[in-house]
Amino acid sequence: MVRVKIEDAEKFSNQVLGHYGVPTDQAEIITEVIMDSELRGYDDHGLFFLKAMLSFGYEQKFMNPHPNVGVIKDDGSTALIDGDGGCGAVAAKFATGLCIEKAKKYGIAGVGVKNSGNIISPAVFALDAAKSGLFGCCSSNITALMAPTGGIQRALGTNPIAYAAPTSDPDVPFLFDMASSSTAAAKIMVAANEGKTVEADLIQSPEGYDTTDPLDFLNGGAVIPASGPKGYGISMMIDILCGVLTGAEYGSDLQLDNASVNKPGHFIFAIDITRFIPLESFTARIDDRNLKIKNGDRKRTVNEILIPGERGLKMMRNSINKGYMELNHNTWDAISDLSKTTGVSVPNHL
Repeated sequence: MVRVKIEDAEKFSNQVLGHYGVPTDQAEIITEVIMDSELRGYDDHGLFFLKAMLSFGYEQKFMNPHPNVGVIKDDGSTALIDGDGGCGAVAAKFATGLCIEKAKKYGIAGVGVKNSGNIISPAVFALDAAKSGLFGCCSSNITALMAPTGGIQRALGTNPIAYAAPTSDPDVPFLFDMASSSTAAAKIMVAANEGKTVEADLIQSPEGYDTTDPLDFLNGGAVIPASGPKGYGISMMIDILCGVLTGAEYGSDLQLDNASVNKPGHFIFAIDITRFIPLESFTARIDDRNLKIKNGDRKRTVNEILIPGERGLKMMRNSINKGYMELNHNTWDAISDLSKTTGVSVPNHL
């Protein structure tokens, strides 16, 4: 493991993005999402993922490095946003800010995004709503990498979704963040990079057979839906909400070889908790609900029952308090490669 200061890693990410023509304010948004994944323990969508996104998005010109995100339609509690083909994190941040504003005014709001790019992770945007005292949700459809239950071809994205709500501890709100697939595609890439196999029931070969070899996926196989038809249904729902409803592309239209033309969408909604009960009552009740779960009887091999999102958010808080984080060697190799490509110095070791 390589230990680096958090601020140095953020600076590196921002400077590398700037090398590709990303404006400073937008680079900071993308870095925020990358660092959120890294600090919560999802290194496959952290700085390791930054290299893949830059190669795919900017070097191959599949994403606009300096999008002019704007409002297409604004109608009271709803709005539709044009992502201008840029990184999905930029459009999602804009949409989330507008959604929060509308939810506080109207009680509930929904904002869709079309013509966008890879959102990286939806968690940050749901958490933005929770930090504003709202119940928030963010979802996105992405490149088709998953086969439907019983199918062979890549027909749906691993379409992620995140829900968040405030608790009495601002550092550890409730967070449920998942891909609708059995695993994130980036984890398969990590395994392939390490020359390792993956667990069973995560991916299938191009012929539709179960496999543990990540190369089968990279050579045209597919990710399997989470819990079979349940994940399949969730992915379909997200595809309808983010693609069909917003006017974005959807399903098998989202392929790597047409990523410069066909663009995914996102959907954010937020609820003003105070329209139902006082915020203090809500956080007290959700804390009570969480404690009752955590204090329940545990299996012999379990030390602690965790609430969704708790492990990662506590990991983030601990790293921030220390001021540094530890990067695995795959991530450090990716950073080193980016340094060679861009001329940006790698973060200093501690």
